[in-house]
Amino acid sequence: MDSEITHEPIHPTMKDRAFLSVFTPSRTAPEDLEAITVQRQALLADAVERAHESATTGNKHHLLFVGPRGTGKTHLVTLLVHRLGQDRTLDKRLRIAWLNEDETSTSLLELLRRIYEALNKRYPDEFTPDALEPLFDLTPEDAENALAQLLLKTLLDRTLLVVVENLDALFEGLGQTGQQKLRAFIQEHPVLSMVTTAQRLIDDIARRQSAFFGFFQTEYLKPLSLEQARELLRNIARLNGQSDVIAFLDSATGRSRIRALHHLSGGNHRIYIVLSQFINRDSIQALVEPFAKMVDEMTPYYQERIRWLPAQQRKIVEFLCTQDRPTPVKQIARRLFATQQTVSSQLKDLRGKGYVQSAQRGRESLYEIAEPMMRICVEIKENQNQGPLRVLVDFLRVWYDGHELNARLSDDRTDRLARVYLASAIEANQAKGNLRARLLVDAFNAELDEAGRAQWGPLIEACAEQSEELALACGHWAKGEDAEALRILDEIAGVNSGQSIEVKTRALNLAGEIYYKQGELVLAKNALDALLALPSVSVEEIAGALVNRGALYWQLGDSNREIADYSAVIDLPQAPVALIAKALINRGVTYGQRSDSDKEIADYSAVIDRLQAPITLVAQALVNRGMTYGQRGDKDKAIADYSAVIDRLQAPVEWIARALVTRGVTYGQRGDNDKAIADYSAVIELPQAPAEWIAGAFVNRGATYGQCGDNNKAIADYSAVIELPQAPVEWISRALFNRGVIYGQHGDSDKAILDYSAVVELPQAPVEGIARALINRGRIYGQCGDSDKAIADYSAVIELPQAPVEWATRALVNRAMTYWKLNDLEQSQRDLEAVSRLIGAPLERRVDACLALAMLHIATGRWDVAMVALGDGLREGINAAPAYQGDSTNIISAFFDSTLQPAIRRERTRSLFEVYRDADAITQLGEALTRHLGRLHADTEKLPSPDNLETWAAAWEEAGKDIDAFRLPLRLFRTGIDFLKAGGTDPGILLDLNQEERRLLEQVFGLESSPEALRAG
Repeated sequence: MDSEITHEPIHPTMKDRAFLSVFTPSRTAPEDLEAITVQRQALLADAVERAHESATTGNKHHLLFVGPRGTGKTHLVTLLVHRLGQDRTLDKRLRIAWLNEDETSTSLLELLRRIYEALNKRYPDEFTPDALEPLFDLTPEDAENALAQLLLKTLLDRTLLVVVENLDALFEGLGQTGQQKLRAFIQEHPVLSMVTTAQRLIDDIARRQSAFFGFFQTEYLKPLSLEQARELLRNIARLNGQSDVIAFLDSATGRSRIRALHHLSGGNHRIYIVLSQFINRDSIQALVEPFAKMVDEMTPYYQERIRWLPAQQRKIVEFLCTQDRPTPVKQIARRLFATQQTVSSQLKDLRGKGYVQSAQRGRESLYEIAEPMMRICVEIKENQNQGPLRVLVDFLRVWYDGHELNARLSDDRTDRLARVYLASAIEANQAKGNLRARLLVDAFNAELDEAGRAQWGPLIEACAEQSEELALACGHWAKGEDAEALRILDEIAGVNSGQSIEVKTRALNLAGEIYYKQGELVLAKNALDALLALPSVSVEEIAGALVNRGALYWQLGDSNREIADYSAVIDLPQAPVALIAKALINRGVTYGQRSDSDKEIADYSAVIDRLQAPITLVAQALVNRGMTYGQRGDKDKAIADYSAVIDRLQAPVEWIARALVTRGVTYGQRGDNDKAIADYSAVIELPQAPAEWIAGAFVNRGATYGQCGDNNKAIADYSAVIELPQAPVEWISRALFNRGVIYGQHGDSDKAILDYSAVVELPQAPVEGIARALINRGRIYGQCGDSDKAIADYSAVIELPQAPVEWATRALVNRAMTYWKLNDLEQSQRDLEAVSRLIGAPLERRVDACLALAMLHIATGRWDVAMVALGDGLREGINAAPAYQGDSTNIISAFFDSTLQPAIRRERTRSLFEVYRDADAITQLGEALTRHLGRLHADTEKLPSPDNLETWAAAWEEAGKDIDAFRLPLRLFRTGIDFLKAGGTDPGILLDLNQEERRLLEQVFGLESSPEALRAG
């Protein structure tokens, strides 16, 4: 029977893996180099384009790539040559000579020979070795000329691309004379283009006097960033078909090991490639051996690089190799017995050569070795006792976390050498702190700006000490990558994550905070639910989660569950006092929102009297209790609570400022403006008071000055808020609005409009403030006769997203009245009817709209409809608490202006009177009749005829003759009519009234109240 054929995954063996030459990338298949390339794609594409242009046009480019050893220069050049070689359009246009970097040229003749021999290897049929033989019998000068002609002749009209690695070595061999001859050859024969590399920018290129100054387009190869390193390792794993390694690199451990490599290499490509095959190995022995081998191979290179340096620079580099962290210039100078000026100058040169890198801490410059592997050479020279290499110890401190270091040291399978290194890594962590955590924090700090580091650095650092995964989540959150942060936190909180309860608790708290800031309140609550369901959670964490969940319930509108959570904290044995106090304060606020002020005060009092709570929370409880007393009308107790915060508690300055402002408001409500102003002034002068409360004090003091009639001081205070640095936009908006009101009252419409416009255009101004400003600006435009702009402003409020319904209704009423003045009665009616349909419209605005509709219908002769609208408005107002029945003056004016026969006028006066009587609004009717007389008197040149006035008075006297509540309004009304019939100039007529009644009409007619004014003329 045939055996069953199964399909099993094939894991790549060493033979299956791509060959990646560590020290000679040109030996690696170009396709494999293409597959692993990171960071340089744009640079490579640009270089290919320039080489292509050199081959196809007379514009020749000369490229120089500068970077330390191992930064991928040969890798880049290999791909450049490969891509050019694959371009069939260049077959007849370009010839490439890639010189052997180990050969030396001491003259132009030797360089030309090397170029010819390189061409022979690539194009043997064109550049034959036999053609060189006759040249060896010539003098060097003749041979040089002959070889140059041979090259040019063989090239025909093609471009020659010469690839030179280690340009510094070539120029050093050529010397000044050879360089000058090479430059002359290139200028005389513009067929040559160069692609070169160097480990540093040498003087032969950098000095203005050199033959090649400004000749090359120079590109400095940057080290890999952490993310680019991760991409390189992914590409290598992908090339080798190692899907398990790709997955490992995305894990928390994989990311940590990449940071370890990054810390070791300083972004050097070669070190990543050397250790890429060990990235997911768990065996310490498998790691130490290749690391030691790499150290042996690279130490001579770094020692040679240091030997290149002048003595003073060499001392600086050797000193920095012994330092773990960036070192200030003054410390380097002190340790080397040199002046800071000398050291600064040498460091600047070393930075240009790529040996050191700098960072700023305020005004201070700090320096460190650019390549951490360079420390090896110094350490090996000093390591006489064959102790552990510090660079490998530090590497292990990052490669493994603290638990792994201890576990591997305890493992019986760990050999002696590995034990020595593990013990040294553990000891170093104990002495110097967690290097793994520090690098994680540094990696995120490098990706954040200064403000981001200040905001997020402490949180990331705290989490890194507790759990690397927590720190990773915080870092992603700091970068705005909420989804990735939540994914990691969800993994941590998982049942099988292997994390401690403490770490899971922190993860769920963080997840809740992220969801909360996203506005996902239910998901935030779910995270806290999961936290509270964990076993063995500390009392402090339980209490904190309950307080936070209670706050979420408040926002979700579930006050019963909210109170239950706060109560659970208050009853929780051994709960921290601060959290109990927060729960009491929050529960008190909720009781207050339920109008249960007794329970509210009891909770605040518990914080104040029974708990030894933090002063800040006691201050908050006192201020809250004071506000509650104030709302209950007990202003003495309110002031006592505010005074306790100000005078006795030694509270934080923020709460002193709050207490002063609220006490000032209370004094103002009692009519004690002097004390109110004193409290506001105290806030303004309070050292370190928050800008928010200073601004509030200025606005409140300005309002108080305005009430006292001192508008100049009021304007000064509002202006101070507008100019106050860091004043909250809400207070700036209020100050601008209030100042605009005063300007408007003074008749300065231009300044008023400017202030209202500033509110409208203020970034992030509160919607309510914008609506108020638009309505007031519209009103001023209307008063100035610009109805179009008035309507535009009212319309802007109506269409304003999230505008409070109160202001939308005001805008509708105002716009309706503006349309009425323009005789657009249809649109006016639509706006007024829209008010009654507006959900949540305030009762006052609904009543106003009904009265305005009644006026509109009266003016257009629709009497019955008008009476219905008027009755609806008055009845709705009388049933409210407190009652509101608006101002009926416009209705009386519209009725008076209508041209009616005396009989019809009497009939309609009676029906209008009955509507007011039935709505228990006789008082409002009387006030409207009297105010209407004032309007008639205001235009004495157009006073109605005495007969018209008499007919008007008689109709109302007949309608209200039997109503006792209407007798006083009728008496005032009749006297006012007689005054107008006499021309409105004889105040003696008012003597028919007693003093109090007379004063009411004097106010209506704008007369002075004095014996002389009342004396007949």
